Amino acid sequence: MRLPLRVVLWIYIVFNVLQTAVLSFDPEIVDRAYRGGELTPTRHFQWWAIAGYHVLIIAITYVAMGLERAADRRKIIVINALMYIVWDAAAQVVHWGDAIGMATADLVTNAGVSFVVGIMLLVVAKLDRDGAPANRAPAARRRAPVE
Repeated sequence: MRLPLRVVLWIYIVFNVLQTAVLSFDPEIVDRAYRGGELTPTRHFQWWAIAGYHVLIIAITYVAMGLERAADRRKIIVINALMYIVWDAAAQVVHWGDAIGMATADLVTNAGVSFVVGIMLLVVAKLDRDGAPANRAPAARRRAPVE
């Protein structure tokens, strides 16, 4: 993987580390945007569980960067991007924004950040082309044709 793409993914990892820290130690910062009043222990736990998702994303991204073949890295990065674009950003705008009473500005900011992160990951996947094609074995393992 080329260095500029690695740098983008390391920035992405730092972004997820920051989210993990906030959701684990001061979830009130995020919770304020949502209707629901006082941060109950149940909602505190839900934010902590979401922090666990970010820990998983950190680990998966780190492992993906170490994969030898670009085709394998791209699969993981694209799935991650679609999670941000479809599951997070689109679901907030289409369904959850009204249901949870989020202010329009907060909704646009939150969904917008998720959308931009997803697009950034798609760009990384598109540019990561330095590995062997997915349908060909590396030259060292290729067998001679049978005659």
